[in-house]
Amino acid sequence: MKAAQIGGLLVLVLAMACGGGNQGTQHTELPPANPEAVREMVAAVRLMNRGPRFHRRARTRLQRAIQIDPQLWEAHYNLGVLERAAGDLPAASAAFDAALAIDPNASEPLLAAAEVAYSRGDRSAAADRLQSLVQRDDAPLDARIALAVIYREDERWDGALEQAREVLVRDPSNVRALLEIGRVYRAREQHDVSRLVLDKALQLLEDDQAALRAQVMNERGLLELDRGDTQAAFEAFEGAVAVDASFKPARLNMGSVLLRAGDYAGAAAQYQAVLQTDDEDLDARVAYAIALRGQGEHRQARREYERVLRANPEHPDALFDLAVLRAEFLDQRPQSREQFQEFLRVAPRRHPARERAEQYLQEIPAPARPGAPAGS
Repeated sequence: MKAAQIGGLLVLVLAMACGGGNQGTQHTELPPANPEAVREMVAAVRLMNRGPRFHRRARTRLQRAIQIDPQLWEAHYNLGVLERAAGDLPAASAAFDAALAIDPNASEPLLAAAEVAYSRGDRSAAADRLQSLVQRDDAPLDARIALAVIYREDERWDGALEQAREVLVRDPSNVRALLEIGRVYRAREQHDVSRLVLDKALQLLEDDQAALRAQVMNERGLLELDRGDTQAAFEAFEGAVAVDASFKPARLNMGSVLLRAGDYAGAAAQYQAVLQTDDEDLDARVAYAIALRGQGEHRQARREYERVLRANPEHPDALFDLAVLRAEFLDQRPQSREQFQEFLRVAPRRHPARERAEQYLQEIPAPARPGAPAGS
């Protein structure tokens, strides 16, 4: 299985004060807000901070604040934060755009709108928003880090390093910037430099930064995999889970290492731990099915693949692995042909299993046409 990276571009920050902005952030001069609308918004933010169980009530109060004062951009912004947390990306984007229509200079909704665009797969739009933001003297450092992420993913190494280093000029102890620099050097196969940078990041971390420490240690593990040291990689992934048991990428990476080593039971345990916290992670479920197959639990593995395909009928890995399971382990070689064909239809051109699927199709005879003589 492919090693797991960190998903997501940045962490959204709730607007806590009724002004909604960071100190020093420039905002458009607006008429005084309606006091009743502000009270509704502040009450909504308090509910948001009490957790997801209170988000429905928070949404109602934010909508009421907007009805009272449609020009209260902070209410639109916080509504967008709620919609983003609920996974409704179009609604979140609309709310952030509404906030920006009122105050085009507000950094918070601009940064959040970039994150939503990125999550919707529109990296170009995300980069455009971030580029306009980092040109400001008061640009939040998270905007530069987010832009560095996009540049790195586009293999624009120099641009990524420039943004991350600019963060370090302003905040020399910024671990996220160091983490991004380490990722760039790893991508450029400058492994020794990457390790030095990541070690520096680990040294700067505080005891209460468990989630960030897990990210850095996971990156260390990926670096060790690239260097060919599987044992060191596993220890780094294990360390990431030790400091943050909920950190999914490290568990997925531990599972991947164990699969390669033939420890299918150990790999299954890691994937089960992921699925216990995120039942909808289809990639983890496919990997779990592979671990089950390795233990000889073929029918249970088939049920897991079929569960993935019910959720996403075009999941390429589930299609390919289920076809292999049927061809090699369930004595259903003729039935596997259609799934190999479907895999080739939906899989990206560079998918590593395409060549194997084509070989299977050459080996598995096509079903005879109705009425055609056998062997025709």
